[in-house]
Amino acid sequence: MKKITLLLISVFVLNCLSYAQFKRPEDGNKINRNTNNLILGIFNPKNFTMNHSFEVSMLSSQFGNVSLTSYINSMNYKVTDRLNISADVKLQYAPYVSSSLGGAFANNLQSDLNGLSLSRLAVDYKISDNSYLKLEYRKLDDMSYFNPYNNYGYDRMFR
Repeated sequence: MKKITLLLISVFVLNCLSYAQFKRPEDGNKINRNTNNLILGIFNPKNFTMNHSFEVSMLSSQFGNVSLTSYINSMNYKVTDRLNISADVKLQYAPYVSSSLGGAFANNLQSDLNGLSLSRLAVDYKISDNSYLKLEYRKLDDMSYFNPYNNYGYDRMFR
């Protein structure tokens, strides 16, 4: 106990006697202050918008139960008057999954539902006043294909 106390006192005393290093700038201030309020000098924060959504859902069937929470961050950046870039990042978590097909199936389903993903990425280019070009990537959930309220048309082909 005496060794620990002596060590703590010596560290405290040596810390009080030490001096911090101060270095004067040689060429003045090297920070570039001429960015016109742009991020990294090229991105205008006034052209950036962000929206958030949160969803909680529960599914119960004869095969089991699933509860699912999703947070979606939608970001949009207006590059020019004719070019927009937008993306949706989804964070999803399934806190409760049970299945009549067994515990291993429920664990695999829960791990498949959990995670962070890029659910949409779009580039919109306005060619003229009456036409535009849209390139879009979407990652659709497997459950969306069998939802009777969706607009994807997949389930209407197999009725």
